[in-house]
Amino acid sequence: MGTERIYLLLKRYRDNLASDEEVRELFHLLQSSAGRAALKELMAEDWLKEDDERIEADADWARMWTEIRTATEKPKRAKLFVIGRMRAAAILIFCLGTGVAYWLLSGRDHAGERRVATVQSLAPIVPGGNKAVLTLGDGSTISLDSVKDGILAQQGSSKVVKVDAGVLAYDARNKKEDGVMFNTIATPYGGQYQVVLPDGSKVWLNAASSLRFPTVFAGAERRVELTGEGYFEIARDAAKPFVVHAGSGEDVQVLGTSFNIMAYANEGESRTTLVSGKVRVTTEGGAAAEVEPGTQAVLDHEKHGLTVSEANVDQAIAWKNGLFRFHETGIRELMRQVERWYNVEVVYQTDGTDQDFSGIVSRSKSIGELLHTLEMTNSVHFRIEGRKIIVLP
Repeated sequence: MGTERIYLLLKRYRDNLASDEEVRELFHLLQSSAGRAALKELMAEDWLKEDDERIEADADWARMWTEIRTATEKPKRAKLFVIGRMRAAAILIFCLGTGVAYWLLSGRDHAGERRVATVQSLAPIVPGGNKAVLTLGDGSTISLDSVKDGILAQQGSSKVVKVDAGVLAYDARNKKEDGVMFNTIATPYGGQYQVVLPDGSKVWLNAASSLRFPTVFAGAERRVELTGEGYFEIARDAAKPFVVHAGSGEDVQVLGTSFNIMAYANEGESRTTLVSGKVRVTTEGGAAAEVEPGTQAVLDHEKHGLTVSEANVDQAIAWKNGLFRFHETGIRELMRQVERWYNVEVVYQTDGTDQDFSGIVSRSKSIGELLHTLEMTNSVHFRIEGRKIIVLP
């Protein structure tokens, strides 16, 4: 039973069409960890809707919750009481999964209410945006978020053009080998940027990442160097393979494909996730693996082992689409993403026990909204001190 079945059952319940058997099935699915994770991920998408749509959805669930409480408190038949209890439990899990404030729909948890209000009342820490610094071949730098659109520089035989906010492009119509220079584009914490390479390939850089590349691909291969995280859409050229050397020590070779590389130095592993096409990953130690669409190559930084497994592609490229997408993601891995995007420091006052989170949140949300959702979906609490986020027991 997958997400689609849970979604169908929820819609039938919402529309008062679900039979007793379907209600039992829904509750049974929600009792499993896979069912709860699927539900959290699916229903968190409500938070990406326009405000009026979300308010209407919340009102529907508030009405349903009232009906359920009435049915469970004053059952007319034993059967109704049992079904009512199952429906109530299902809605409780639903509310926790979406981040909708459960205490707004039923009895209030006053301690929890004060805690979240404290987070939200503080001065907001704004999410990241289109920020990057371009270092030219002569060592000079350009802050891309502060310059106007248009031609920025001439690098060898290529023109460097800021096309739009967040997009840099290279016009290399004259591919002279003596005109090759190397440029580096780097995003800070709280930044992201897109660059169109001289061959037409497109690269999206996540926060705290960099890409070093030639201004003209004049040799036998197209080679670039990545640190951090980037999403690539490679222009096909069978005679000249494209190679990404990741800072974690592996080469990813492609002909024409779309893929994501996550290779931050402070992560325990790097992941190459393939969306389409085919790539070959080779480590410095000589291990190699071919990756098919829907799978990812994982390099363990400590054990230096390379494995290939099925991938949650939507989760891997969510950042490129403006989302945080979590699926059984540990709190520390999750908060490292928060650190990079909001440019904050995270400190832990917990006992070291990790917790898993599943859900979807827009990267345009304020830090308060994100932390509010995390507090609602799991037993974790936060305090903000300046640009420091403290994770509390």
